[in-house]
Amino acid sequence: MLIWGLKRVQQGMKRAFGGRLTYFIRDRFAGVWSALGLGVMLTMILQSSTASALLAASLGVQGEAGLALLLGADVGTTLVALILSFDLSALSPLLVATGVFMELRAKDKRQHGIGEGLMGLGLMLLALGLLRQQAVPLQGSELFSDMLQSLIAEPWLAIVFAALLTFLLHSSLVMVLLLAGLVGAQVIGVESGLLLILGVNIGSAFIPVYLSRKSSNAKRVAPLGNLILRSLGALAFAPWVAEVHVGLNYVSMDPAWQLVLMHCLFNVTVAAFGMLIVSKLAGLIDSRLPRETLAPLPSPKYLIDVQDTAPSAALANVVRDTLTMGELLEEMLREVHLGMTERYDALEKKIHQSDDIIDDFHQQINAYLLELGGQDLTEEERYRCQDLLLFITNIEHAGDTLERSMTLLLKKKNNLHIDFTEYEHEALDTSMKAIFKVMPMSFQVMMSEDVASARGLIQAKHQFNSTHQQYMDGQQMRAMQADKASPVAHSLFTDLMRDIKRLHSHFTAIAYPVLNREGELRTSRWRGYNETKPAIPEVAPDTESEPKTTTL
Repeated sequence: MLIWGLKRVQQGMKRAFGGRLTYFIRDRFAGVWSALGLGVMLTMILQSSTASALLAASLGVQGEAGLALLLGADVGTTLVALILSFDLSALSPLLVATGVFMELRAKDKRQHGIGEGLMGLGLMLLALGLLRQQAVPLQGSELFSDMLQSLIAEPWLAIVFAALLTFLLHSSLVMVLLLAGLVGAQVIGVESGLLLILGVNIGSAFIPVYLSRKSSNAKRVAPLGNLILRSLGALAFAPWVAEVHVGLNYVSMDPAWQLVLMHCLFNVTVAAFGMLIVSKLAGLIDSRLPRETLAPLPSPKYLIDVQDTAPSAALANVVRDTLTMGELLEEMLREVHLGMTERYDALEKKIHQSDDIIDDFHQQINAYLLELGGQDLTEEERYRCQDLLLFITNIEHAGDTLERSMTLLLKKKNNLHIDFTEYEHEALDTSMKAIFKVMPMSFQVMMSEDVASARGLIQAKHQFNSTHQQYMDGQQMRAMQADKASPVAHSLFTDLMRDIKRLHSHFTAIAYPVLNREGELRTSRWRGYNETKPAIPEVAPDTESEPKTTTL
């Protein structure tokens, strides 16, 4: 439930704020000190350093910034433990109910995303509360108590045991509260509890390492660095547990409170030391990791900070990344085209992966252009910015059409073992080839904003619409004349042709703003529409202002 709730928070925030969130965190929290503060803030909200680490990693905080964030998350858990009166698990039902209500009543994408995020946050808090409840019976377990007593004689074994139990519970906060209760109940001694706290911190550091074991090297650096720092910290603290206990007696005589203070002291010390070597440690770990054999996933490469780039150069950089989006979309189109003629079991997975990449491109470029639009631009640059926003949005919509509609239609066709007729195959093949023909024309207009090319794009659209309508009319006639026409096959064909027409419209849309600025577009295609301004009706003279005459 914890991981699933995290996914809901992640997807909800991305849906609500799009690329602004990813771009904001990557840009504003790229420094180690700001990342440290972000880690503290996220953990104070989520009450879980593991959840904070996973959420931040999914939003692009990696490397030395990611390591600093994990150090901040560890400090955040100590602050949460220090203010136990603020138990946010009671807010779980309210957050879930509010999130569900917002999703049901959402009027736009942002409200729906916020609702999903609130629901996910509520589920995360509920999961953490359930973990605490599951740990309570251990306090009264005689077997557990006897096992702890036997471990006290072997300090290093006790540390390993605490680390393992923390990993199984997936929450250091739960373990700290559990041990504080055991020490307060005098089940174990304070010094033994302090040793176990060291193991708890090692175990909590191992959780992100395990969860990121199949991730890229960039995402593994921060968890490994955090595990190394906390392990070194445990090695440094372990021989001095008795002395630390004496020092804690001057602060508080409450055994349970001493364990919480030990947890705080350990994490603050490790964070302070770690921030001194965070860059060197991250670089060392990255150099020691085996080189990845898989090619990295495509991502925007040229979105240099708006503040450091001239508007014209920034727009040119956007065009370069937009061309990469086009290459990805063209590959998706060819995969779908292949799926129309033969069974392609891997189609859905490939299209889903490619669409995720295109969505990431769109989110980051969209956020970049919106920030650029807030700068002091010339009129020409502002028009260019608007055209690029329109173009990348249409590319993203085209990818969504391929993933959410056409791929599912082809999957249904395969599952039902439906074969299209020769006429239907011809119509689909001709229409898809028209897409491949118009696509480079669309990108040419996007790059050059040439009026003649824009006219050619509109002409291609009219030709396509005419051919498309002929095929649809012919299909309708054949369906009505056929003795045993399959309504399912007819519906699938019609839906696919509808989606192809939608794709074609996405590619030709870039021509309209170019031609509109040249005054070559009519206000309406309806012949009866009067484009001239309506005549202003004559106002009757104000008779009351004139003197009245009386007829004798």
